[in-house]
Amino acid sequence: MDFAVPILVICGCFLHFVAAYENKTASQCFKVERGQPKINLNCSMINDGPGMILMTSAFHGRSYPRQWPMVKDLTKCNHIPGVPLKCSYCPEDCTDSSMNLAYDWTKCTGKEECESYVMQASMGRCENQYSDYLHVDYSCIPQKEVFDICDTTDKWVQEGSIRSPNYPNHYPTNQKCMCTLEAGWGTNGIDLTFHELLLEKNKEDQTCVDWLMIKNGNQKTKKCGEIFETKVNVPSRKIDLYFFSDDKDNDKQTFQYFERPLKGFWVNFKFTGANIRINCKKVPLYDPILSEMIRPTTTTSAATTDFTPDVTNTTTTIRQPIVKGDTRKKKVGRNNSVHKVGASQGDSSSASTLCTISSCIHLISAMLMMLMK
Repeated sequence: MDFAVPILVICGCFLHFVAAYENKTASQCFKVERGQPKINLNCSMINDGPGMILMTSAFHGRSYPRQWPMVKDLTKCNHIPGVPLKCSYCPEDCTDSSMNLAYDWTKCTGKEECESYVMQASMGRCENQYSDYLHVDYSCIPQKEVFDICDTTDKWVQEGSIRSPNYPNHYPTNQKCMCTLEAGWGTNGIDLTFHELLLEKNKEDQTCVDWLMIKNGNQKTKKCGEIFETKVNVPSRKIDLYFFSDDKDNDKQTFQYFERPLKGFWVNFKFTGANIRINCKKVPLYDPILSEMIRPTTTTSAATTDFTPDVTNTTTTIRQPIVKGDTRKKKVGRNNSVHKVGASQGDSSSASTLCTISSCIHLISAMLMMLMK
């Protein structure tokens, strides 16, 4: 069924329709004649094109006993054509959504179609009775309303979404792209909803390998790892989103309970009370913001640092290995910069000193011989 009617967005000379999206339901009985029961979600054709699945809710339900007479009044129930009434959700059914950990619904997010095996469960909220059906609510978002962050785009919209290239499949390597979001007016800030984000993260130090960065003025925040259905408000009328992937084609990573495909990201954006201009493009490697964020780091934190020495005013301290017992210091260079002497330097200095003492002894010996004569 339609959730909204098409809305005409007018801003300057641009005209853009925000297409309607559809809310759908699916339900599956656990008692089937053959095989294991499975549930099907389908957004392959909505309005005038394909859609993307966005999960809303899922729960187990028990249809017996129902308190109202089993007459032909089906208006109380969410009856799905072709599905038996006993497999459809009704308001008085006992339901339990606590078993959703048994399902990885993220594998369906963003796809046109999805099929998943389901299993009967004991419902703790229903006196441990076994469920009769599984009910799923989901939305179909038009693909044409989801902008690729690496495609050239310049439009005014009321709201929309941004995705990584090739989403919901694995994103390509060596991607360097950005989108600028700018509201026409207002002070409410831009609302971002991360429907899904799966980007590679370093397992050892937890830093981002591939990342999506939110830039708000001078503030920069990288996002990577796994994020699902998370909302962020950025208190600004204008933000930049940067996407970076390195040259290594790692398409899977283990996060907590599941090994997940690195699908990339799908982020919704909107600004209450105003239209938003979205401008997307690829950026060169020498882009100042991008080059600042991808240069080598010397720490294991997510903050970006470079290989700069410790600086106090104009004095530079260069650290080198110290030989145990060698406490000598040598002043060199401009502004009396201090260098701690290393092992090889210490050996050379010792040899030089010994040679000087030996010369003095020979000279004194020669003078004594001359006096004795």
